[in-house]
Amino acid sequence: MKKIDNLSKKLQDLQAEQQKLQGKIAEHLLIEIQKILGEDFSPSLALTLIHQGWNHSAKSKEEWLKLSHSFQGARP
Repeated sequence: MKKIDNLSKKLQDLQAEQQKLQGKIAEHLLIEIQKILGEDFSPSLALTLIHQGWNHSAKSKEEWLKLSHSFQGARP
């Protein structure tokens, strides 16, 4: 039983760490979006742009996925 308890604790710790990292990524994304949109920034505008752009075309998606590696490398 002790091994199961230890594994459960490790799993909880990893899940907490995952949530913490996802929060940092979300904060970084918010900062970058605010820089791009400037004074026009609003969460609804950002979501609208992402939604419309992502559903625009498969070719655009491929290009954006290629470019996304530069953002991933810039994570805090």
